[in-house]
Parts: sequence; C-alpha cells; structure tokens
Amino acid sequence: MSRQQNKQTQPPPQTTKVVQQQRNPQPLPPPKQKVFNAEDYAKPPHLTKEEVLEVKQAFDIFDNDGSGAIDPQELREAFEASGIKTYHNKFIYQVLGELDTDNSGGIDFEEFLHLATAKVSDKDTREQIQKVFNLYDWNKEGRITWDELKRVAQDLGEEMTDEEIQHMFKKADLDDDGFVTFDDFYNLMTQKEYGKQ
Repeated sequence: MSRQQNKQTQPPPQTTKVVQQQRNPQPLPPPKQKVFNAEDYAKPPHLTKEEVLEVKQAFDIFDNDGSGAIDPQELREAFEASGIKTYHNKFIYQVLGELDTDNSGGIDFEEFLHLATAKVSDKDTREQIQKVFNLYDWNKEGRITWDELKRVAQDLGEEMTDEEIQHMFKKADLDDDGFVTFDDFYNLMTQKEYGKQ
C-alpha cells in the first residue's frame, strides 16, 4: 500500500476525537438543587420560620430519596408506615391528584406546606368544629384546661415538654382567661381574632 492510500484510510485526528467523545460521553453534572430557605415560605404572624422548618422536617421524612418531591411510591410508604393499607394504586393516585396542584407527578414542598398549614375554611360549620372540640374536652365542662391538653398530647404519643404544651395552650387561649373555650377553639381553627370577625 502506498503512503498516499494509507493517509486516505486514516481519519483526521479531529474526527477521531469527536467519535471517541460520542462513544464515551461525559456524564452531565447533577442539576443544582435550590438551597432551602425557610424565610421564603414564612408568612408572619400566621406562619413563622420555625413552623416552616418543622414542616420541612416532616416533608424530608416522606421524601426518602431527597428529590424535593414526594412521588407515588413514597406516598404509599408514608400511608403504610401510618398503618393505612393501600391495596390499590387508584387510591394513591387519587390522593396525589388532589394534592399535586401543578400536575408534576409528585408533591413538592410548597404543596405539602399548604396541606400541613391549611386552616379550617369558613364553609366548615360550627357543629363540625364542636365535634373536634368535644374530643379534647374530657371533663365535658365546655372548656379545655391545661391538664386536658397535656393528657391529649400524651395520649397521641407526642413527646412535648411542659413548656411546649404551655406555649400551645397560650396560643389557643385567645382571650387569656386560663381556659380554651369553644369560642377560642373556633377562632383558632378559623384563624379569626377577637375584634376582627
């Protein structure tokens, strides 16, 4: 074979490099995840930075893979960990469909935060709220005492200090009379304050 024929059969050096790059493509770097900032979601006085961080901790428990969204499998696992058996995928996708407002296929933190902090709307009747109140009013006196609130927290398995229960109680006792009356409870659940109804 002559030198001229040999030169024609070998590809130019640049072509070889391009072919090699196509065969062994470099992996793309993972997309940079936005750094979480609780202040982006806080809406004082109704939602503090600390409350946002608490909701974020709960969200991270469900978001097993750290993708930033709770997918159908993670949602199923969350239900089953809570003792709710999900025999049909239809149930999971119905729940997902109701919560996934942007139709992304998963529940992102903003959607989860909305769910976790949703207040009872005005269409809910006083009777429905009264039923919930009655569950806490162990003595059936029409008011919830600090001891009853502490007992409810213990019965629910909440590991709360007396200071945390006291803080919760003061937040609920809107008229500061030492008891959480039904009116206090109703106003708290509907996010109304005295004088602003």
